[in-house]
Amino acid sequence: MKALHVLCAGALVLIVLIGGCTSSSTQAAATTAAPSATPAPQAAVSTEQTTASAPVITGTTWVLGWFDDTKGVWSKVAEGSTITATFGTDGNVTGSSGCNKYSAQYRLGTDPAIWIRRPKIGATSCQTPLGVMSQESYYNTDLSLAEDYKVIDGQLVMFDKTGRKILQFDPS
Repeated sequence: MKALHVLCAGALVLIVLIGGCTSSSTQAAATTAAPSATPAPQAAVSTEQTTASAPVITGTTWVLGWFDDTKGVWSKVAEGSTITATFGTDGNVTGSSGCNKYSAQYRLGTDPAIWIRRPKIGATSCQTPLGVMSQESYYNTDLSLAEDYKVIDGQLVMFDKTGRKILQFDPS
């Protein structure tokens, strides 16, 4: 009877050891596989963010190429429409929002953070190009949602508080 208990205890220890070795191999394989599972765009963005710290955005007129429609849809600026932003050294950003001229106060932080007050815009209503008024509304909202910015490959890119890209400008 005592031999049976010793045999069962030995078998239990052997099962635990074999199970532990199997778990370690699985963890090692998962650890090895993890770097290749990282999407390439995220790695590229983090590298660019490190090299592009506290860029100067004043002294350039920026032309919007892409914007977020405030619902997560990334859209190209409507053909026949031009949206611009000029960040003055006086703390004001001015430009065209597609139909109307606008102005807003802004402040730059150190990491580089940005704060832009909701723009004051004109009262003109444009019919062409199609969708220009919706686009103007999205742009003005995105400006006020911007909390971070980077200059990446010469483009000014703005991000909201979650880190989502919301505006992308080219220098004029």
